[in-house]
Amino acid sequence: MIRLNSIAELRKGYANGRLHPQEVAELARRRALDSPKSVWIHVLDESSLSTYLGRLESLDFSTSPLWGVPFAIKDNIDLAGVQTTAGCPDYAYVPQQSAFVVDRLIDAGAIPIGKTNLDQFATGLTGTRSPYGSVRNAIDPTYIAGGSSSGSAVAVRNGSVPFALGTDTAGSGRIPAAFNGLIGFKPTRGWWSTRGVVPACRTLDCVSAFTNNVADANVVAEIAGGFDRDESFSRRVEQRSFARSSPRLGYLTPNQLPWRDNSEYAGLFRGFTEDLPDTSVSIDPEPFLSAGRLLYEGPWLAERAVAVGEFLKNNPDSVHPVTRSVIESAPALSAMECFRSLYQLAELRREIEVIFEDIDVVVMPTAPKHYTLAEVEREPLATNSYLGTFSHCVNLLDFCAVALPSGTTSLGLPFGITLVGKDGFDTALLDLAADILGEKLVESRSMRSKEMSLAVCGAHMTGQPLNHELTRRGGRRLRCARTSPYYRLYALPDGIRPALVRNASGGAAIELEVWTLPEEKLGGFIGPVESPLAIGSVELGNGEWVKGFVGDFSTTDGAVDITSYGGWRSFRRSLKSSGN
Repeated sequence: MIRLNSIAELRKGYANGRLHPQEVAELARRRALDSPKSVWIHVLDESSLSTYLGRLESLDFSTSPLWGVPFAIKDNIDLAGVQTTAGCPDYAYVPQQSAFVVDRLIDAGAIPIGKTNLDQFATGLTGTRSPYGSVRNAIDPTYIAGGSSSGSAVAVRNGSVPFALGTDTAGSGRIPAAFNGLIGFKPTRGWWSTRGVVPACRTLDCVSAFTNNVADANVVAEIAGGFDRDESFSRRVEQRSFARSSPRLGYLTPNQLPWRDNSEYAGLFRGFTEDLPDTSVSIDPEPFLSAGRLLYEGPWLAERAVAVGEFLKNNPDSVHPVTRSVIESAPALSAMECFRSLYQLAELRREIEVIFEDIDVVVMPTAPKHYTLAEVEREPLATNSYLGTFSHCVNLLDFCAVALPSGTTSLGLPFGITLVGKDGFDTALLDLAADILGEKLVESRSMRSKEMSLAVCGAHMTGQPLNHELTRRGGRRLRCARTSPYYRLYALPDGIRPALVRNASGGAAIELEVWTLPEEKLGGFIGPVESPLAIGSVELGNGEWVKGFVGDFSTTDGAVDITSYGGWRSFRRSLKSSGN
């Protein structure tokens, strides 16, 4: 039986000849068609599917990490030639070009299977505000799937596809993950372009991903992430590693959280925090909760009206009644109220920055409760608002986050927590998530049969001038890391390269990245390496040794010791800030 729940498993099947992409894509399509009708809005026909399958013949399997991997797309994200509805049939249009992120995935070999259902205009956290039907939970259909990316989450959980795209403006990529026992990754705002996405709140919107494991989320993240000069909200996000080799966790104090009558969720979260490392600390949740409450009290509600208000005004009967009531309330906000909210958010952001001086990651529940469909139907606005208690603040504060399954209720439903990090710590956060779940991320990320790990600490790192020398050869970043505390870092006289020198008596832990490179591409990569650098062995903070760029003590002649900066990126940032 073919399993469609892991990118790595599919690649292994392709590599050993056991699987063929056509049978995999056809199976994914059949499973989509056999799913409850509310999960998918559109499933590609066989002719359309064959077009994407045909493209695989021009792609190199070893350098196309999603070669033959089927995926689903939330129907507020464009796929060329397929209607985008945003959950509203009268709003529908047919884009000529796919969304930027979708194009990147397809260029890496991924096969789109179709478009999934959502809360209309991505306004909601329940998955019930759609004329295409309420999406039911994949484990217990009497409960909600969560929204707004409801169909995408269920498509992954029920085995139709190994990963799916959602969007996340207020928790829409994390709440459905928690309710269906999945990984839900929300990137730093702007790292994944939102060009080709129907906006909800453009200043907050993120494309997100659902997977069954952290390794798959990482693969998708590294392909989807990248600067898009044609999207005004796209940013050059430089990925960073935590300053500590073992990141320090802060968790929202369980007995200060607004659980209301949900003692079981409270107990599950308390139990999770009790199993965290001894270095973890309890933190006051109020600044985070206060920031989250601003989402539907300030200018961001008005921003939803900017996105679709004109359509609603001209087509009121085309919009779901609950969605209409939310968006129509926006004009009541005055400009003065909007500015007050912005000032309050700035104050809360500063307060939370102080908290992050002592920790690297915040651990919080993903949602405070899981409602039945009947409960949401009785109180659609109150239930939806409560669901975002913990998720809303992440978008407003411009943090990255990954939702993880972390327990089961007495009814057999999943319970989830979310790891939250500052902007630019996306890959570091995914590494931590893998550690918490016990995934052997390095092994699961190594999807090709013959490849080699390589540590880079300078111009070849992500976002640096020579990074393309790795990516054009099919290199894939495994993780952000640090060396053992026995190294010194020097800036070479040429001003563009550092040298990593082992010094057991007076060193420090230096930031680097571990990449994997196909063995057949290794010679072409290391061939141009010139003295005083060489390829040698580097000890990582966890005791592992990998090959990487190194120098010896002769390297230090005419070089500047920059060890105190902790890494090449920090040193380069210091030069920019000083105007050098």
